[in-house]
Amino acid sequence: MTARRREESLQNAPITVTAFSGVQLEEKGITDFSRLAQATPGINFDAFPKAAPRPFFRGVGSSNQGAGGDPSSVAFLDGVYLGRAAMLGIDFYDMQRVEVLKGPQGTLWGKNVVAGSVNFVTAKPVDHAEANAQLTFGEYGQMNGNLMLNAPITDGLAARLTLGAVTNDGFRKTFDGRALDDENKLSARLHVRADLSPDTWLLLTGDIAKQDLSDSSRFNVLLNPFTPGVGYADFDNPRRANPDRLGFTKSKTGGLRGELSTDALGFANWTTVVAWRTLDYDFSNDLDGTDAATNAATGLPVSGLQVLAREQADSYSVESRLSSLGNGPFSWVAGVFYNRDDVYRERETQQSVTPTTINRFFGHSVNNSYAVFGEAQYKFDFGLRLFAGGRFTQEKKVYRARRLQGPLAAPVTSYDTETTPGVFDKGVFTYRVGADYRFSDNVFAFATVSTGFKSGAFQEQPGSAELARIPTDPERLTNYEIGLKTDWFGRTLRANVSAFWMDYRDFQTIKYVPDAAQAPVGTRVAIDSADATIKGVETEFVFQPATWIDANVRYTYLHPYFTRFIQTSAYLADGTPTFVDGAGNRMSRTPKHAVNATLGLQSARDAAWGWLRAEVSMDYQSDAFENNINDYKEYRKPRTLWDASLTYNFDDRYSVQLWGHNLTDKVYRIWQTNGGVYQYVQYGAPRQFGVTLRAKFQ
Repeated sequence: MTARRREESLQNAPITVTAFSGVQLEEKGITDFSRLAQATPGINFDAFPKAAPRPFFRGVGSSNQGAGGDPSSVAFLDGVYLGRAAMLGIDFYDMQRVEVLKGPQGTLWGKNVVAGSVNFVTAKPVDHAEANAQLTFGEYGQMNGNLMLNAPITDGLAARLTLGAVTNDGFRKTFDGRALDDENKLSARLHVRADLSPDTWLLLTGDIAKQDLSDSSRFNVLLNPFTPGVGYADFDNPRRANPDRLGFTKSKTGGLRGELSTDALGFANWTTVVAWRTLDYDFSNDLDGTDAATNAATGLPVSGLQVLAREQADSYSVESRLSSLGNGPFSWVAGVFYNRDDVYRERETQQSVTPTTINRFFGHSVNNSYAVFGEAQYKFDFGLRLFAGGRFTQEKKVYRARRLQGPLAAPVTSYDTETTPGVFDKGVFTYRVGADYRFSDNVFAFATVSTGFKSGAFQEQPGSAELARIPTDPERLTNYEIGLKTDWFGRTLRANVSAFWMDYRDFQTIKYVPDAAQAPVGTRVAIDSADATIKGVETEFVFQPATWIDANVRYTYLHPYFTRFIQTSAYLADGTPTFVDGAGNRMSRTPKHAVNATLGLQSARDAAWGWLRAEVSMDYQSDAFENNINDYKEYRKPRTLWDASLTYNFDDRYSVQLWGHNLTDKVYRIWQTNGGVYQYVQYGAPRQFGVTLRAKFQ
């Protein structure tokens, strides 16, 4: 793994991390962020919209989609920062590994890594010819195809091409048979590596992923019985919805990357990465999920609710770092970093099937981030290592907002801050210090104190020019963590455990709240700040007593509660906000208990006929609130999902896998919103069976 910007084993890294190899991703059918989160306790995500998931680590995350907001837990693709949620629509095929790092990573991994990060490490070109192909067929019209071709071009020059296509006719349908909750994605990635000398190489990369999705299904559970402490009852296995205007999500993301690495200096490796990431995103959603007649019959005072958003973003980054070489007791890494994000975004909620008015918000944010960072470590002969690192970040964000209101035929500009924008400009120092000790080859302990930082955010739908210029305070988090990593019984049992305590200051919460100024069922995005204390335990047990059986269990316990929280509950007709006190409430999207367990059985690999592998996995999450008020209106009940697969390997080259997801056909919520006179719920994917064919050539 490379969590500390250098190669080291998982059991020798003083950090809590869950890692998946490329083979494990294939075996588990992890093709997008939602299935990655299911396999990793302690991670949740905001699934609205589907193409723009926003991760929550240990209860810390952000649903802020505005141009003036940032994520609190982020992802990196080969070390490149993915600052917008829809940039996570990358291809998961042909990954070397995926590392899920828990806790602040603000020293070595850069901006906004307040509570954790996901590091996607793609497979790079090798100096011999090889190819992989994969075809998947499943219920609901699931047809996926993936292809990887690696070829040496000349001596010291090789290329690796990865292509992918994912399609699904929709887990749910409209009453007239149109797709809902479908998948349509095309992707491509090309690496070209050139060995410039025995100790210097250059890697050039280009990738693109395009998604074209239909609308998501919505169901108004406000029509069902409400039980205090339990919430609204769910619909039984919903398969049909009736949106009057079918929405869509069109997203295109990708980028270019260049990496130059050399050991020619002798004392250190010098690596420089230059990258550009881009996003073009268009989104329309029928929020109520039904037609005007049904809305009238159920008491909704408008004929429809439509959510619209458009976004165009470009992210430019440069990082140059030195990492010490050699096996001496003292090691270090140091570098500089620059990132510039240009984000344009439009957002509107229309309160009619055929709107005659407009109330659209336009945001343009230019973010410049400069940083210098370093970390050093000293190893004593008796097994103790001490390490310390710091990062100084200068963050400047300039945010321009405009609001367009009035009749569609002749709208007027309510305000425009183009010439007098809001500005957030602040320098912040974050650090990480700690120690680890190897008691023996099989017992390793560590203790760390680390901090994270996220810049202030601007409102996506400010009610006035004055509010548009006011940023929130920056988020700050201090994490205290201890951990123990052990191997037992000839390394047949691995038992890792870590405990942490996080002090979270000025957490930027975001929520849609009723807005009487946009009558009759208007909403506005409100951003508030809060303080919280999050305590927890993360465990991992891996057991393989024989070659024919293996098992692993990952369990996370979280205790995430607000210590200070005055939340905006609504806006009155004159624009005055009202508030509720949420101190003592549990943080949203945060189950206290989460378990992921897998049991595998495998026949001997030396049989002439090949070998079989059977695997069953369980993903359990205890209850969680979708909002921070904890009123049980936006509430997720405990749920358990079961997956299973049976793989027949003809040999090392060919295999066929039968698989099933959500075997019990569990009805569970992945997103919901409450507007007083409605409670719209989106459900997770139903049971699905399929088959995957794989071939490898080398």
